[in-house]
Amino acid sequence: MRSEQCKLLLSPDPQTQASLVAIRRWIKNRGRNVSIRTLMQLHGNTIRRLCPCMLMSPMSVAQYLPIENAPFNLVLFDEASQIPTAEAVGAIARANAAIIVGDPKQMPPTTFFQREINTDDDVEHNDMESILDDCITLGMPEHYLNYHYRSRHESLIAFSNRYYYGNHLITFPSADDREIHICYRNVHGIYDYSRTRTNRIEAEAIVNEVIRRLKDPMHSGQSIGVIAFSTVQQNLIDELLQERIGRNQQLLKAAYGEEQTEPLFVKNLENVQGDERDVILFSVCYGPSEDGKISMNFGPLNNAGGERRLNVAVTRARQEMVVFSSMTSEDIDLEKSNALGVQGLKNFLYYAENGQLPEDAETPCNTTVNQLADHLATDLRKAGYQVDVNVGRSDFRVDVAVLDTNRPGTYRLGLLFDGRGYYRTPMMRDRELVQPTVLEHLGWNLARIWQEDYFLHQEEVTNEVLERLLCPPEKPVDR
Repeated sequence: MRSEQCKLLLSPDPQTQASLVAIRRWIKNRGRNVSIRTLMQLHGNTIRRLCPCMLMSPMSVAQYLPIENAPFNLVLFDEASQIPTAEAVGAIARANAAIIVGDPKQMPPTTFFQREINTDDDVEHNDMESILDDCITLGMPEHYLNYHYRSRHESLIAFSNRYYYGNHLITFPSADDREIHICYRNVHGIYDYSRTRTNRIEAEAIVNEVIRRLKDPMHSGQSIGVIAFSTVQQNLIDELLQERIGRNQQLLKAAYGEEQTEPLFVKNLENVQGDERDVILFSVCYGPSEDGKISMNFGPLNNAGGERRLNVAVTRARQEMVVFSSMTSEDIDLEKSNALGVQGLKNFLYYAENGQLPEDAETPCNTTVNQLADHLATDLRKAGYQVDVNVGRSDFRVDVAVLDTNRPGTYRLGLLFDGRGYYRTPMMRDRELVQPTVLEHLGWNLARIWQEDYFLHQEEVTNEVLERLLCPPEKPVDR
């Protein structure tokens, strides 16, 4: 128990002890006769000392915390892109300071069930879509969090990093990231545009893949999420899945068992934000109808903010994404739709099909090869090793990477030079601790090489690297 709580319980102050008695009585009666708001109004100071950190939604704050009491020191909003300003104001009023955390490239609050009452004449005083947008437009102090940790393979975030974030995210290549970890499967399904607006063939293909993975010992330890473009396709996949695994207790246990910290989910673009899984199965749903025609109506992607929904959907995977589609990127005609969400879908399908980013999504990034690293790579190639230089898809790169001949597609050793990228990282903690630690968690065997050392003692450094390749130590050894 925290020392502050111990002091509170042992406090000789009669008022404090009376508050503790009232709180215990309320807990014993399971909240009968006294509302939470009344309890907070009468004994809020004591409760805040017992529970200094409270996790609540903005609506719960307005409902349960009276504004008359002394404010909290700090209110912290997470996923602020989905919180309307009107709902956030009440929580802000109950604190001395506020931190607003969110991503303007992710989904805004849904307004599907709300009536639009703003008028063009009052645009100066209208709220933005979210409290995050209002804070940005007001010019409040900002800090950009640019490290990305979710994706254990850089290819899973590369599309969004280039297309939506202008390559500002710092992502890290994994030791087996030579191949893209997004798989495209064209199931040649039929989109029932006129009636159900579902794609049954595609839904069945996804259900078959889920069951295959649940049965396969190689994949059974991976958590699975299914994302559909629409609610009707989500419901169809969920129904088919329950029919197939509902009668099999072993499959039910593998998908939803109590030991599963991340059970299987089936969601759509509108409600998947905040979720993540090891493997994401993505159902595009849209495609050719029975007569072979493809409509350029892709549901929410055609609307304003559709690109933000796509960005959320394609960044939910940690290890692998499988895209199930009944059409290709060439089937999407941008002359018939100029929506940013439709453009993003075309580019994402191209990326999944070809394993490389579309040209219009390319933005400048660190492609400059360190000359000393290139020289060392040449010496290692002469010694018979396969070597790549400047490995990575963002501004952070592994300067020299030696391939493992026993495990195709995997790097055996990564060498980091203290070049331009090293000194461009302002914090020593990031350079010497965070970056190497993340790379080691992604499977890298690393060594640090100082440029001055290599320049003055080239042959010795090269021989040390060759010795390490012959008999790699358990722990990285830096020069």
